[in-house]
Amino acid sequence: MKKLVNKTCNFCGQEIEPGAGMTYIRKDGNVMNFCSRKCRINMLKLKRVPRKVKWTAEYQNLKKLRKASESHKKTEEPEVAVHESENTHIDQT
Repeated sequence: MKKLVNKTCNFCGQEIEPGAGMTYIRKDGNVMNFCSRKCRINMLKLKRVPRKVKWTAEYQNLKKLRKASESHKKTEEPEVAVHESENTHIDQT
């Protein structure tokens, strides 16, 4: 007996239960799985990028990475270069 495998949505990253969702096959043979019409339209018709849509898992992952890098930057002490101004006098004779 073959075990059914959950697929993930190519747009939002949500798991799709067996028997649900929609499979789209491009002319080049690339198979895309979508959990809802909302995801399918956003990717195919509106040509939106999942990284820029706030409710997708890919956007949330990037948001976490940005927060982690910002907190890492805050913990490091910035190196301040102190330049002492040298007063040089040019004698005109």
